[in-house]
Amino acid sequence: MSSVRRIILSSANLKKNEKKLARTSVLEVANELFYRCGIRAVGVETIVNQAGVAKISLYRSFPSKDDLITAYLEARAASFWREWDEAVDEQDDPHAQLLAIMAHLTRQMTAPGYRGCPFINYTSEFSDPAHPGHGVVKAAKAETRRRFTKLTTALGSPFPEQLADSLLLMVEGAFAISQTYGSDPIDSLHWGAEVLINAHQRR
Repeated sequence: MSSVRRIILSSANLKKNEKKLARTSVLEVANELFYRCGIRAVGVETIVNQAGVAKISLYRSFPSKDDLITAYLEARAASFWREWDEAVDEQDDPHAQLLAIMAHLTRQMTAPGYRGCPFINYTSEFSDPAHPGHGVVKAAKAETRRRFTKLTTALGSPFPEQLADSLLLMVEGAFAISQTYGSDPIDSLHWGAEVLINAHQRR
């Protein structure tokens, strides 16, 4: 390989790495600000200033704010499933796995700085189902239901789908009231789930 070609390739790799770093920085800042302050309340200028990048760097990775919103929701979903898998993988049977999930969600919802479900927050700001973020939210909620159903089926419940939906409704209800009631009722989420799960196991 000629020295000129090496220089060209080195320059191309440098630009690629810079673009990747800029994208990561922008997404990290957007992830924090969108969740803490609300999506509509945070402008692109604020994001690029806090990320320490030029506005053109943002638009190279995210052609529009809607693209950034979608990436934010996708990142939130990926983080949720990663934490779900970690909680499940620590247990050996579906009963313990279901309780581990409910315990994890309880801890999450009562932790300092918790601002509610990011997907519910998004839909409260963007009611138009044609907005691209709705597809991400719909897929995330469907995956939650699927995962609950997989575990309740493995549990041996005679009504796995109904049990899964009941647990899902408990979780979604806790998400909804987390910002108004505080931790007191949410602390009972794990207890309520255990009573319901045990009732299905005894049948």
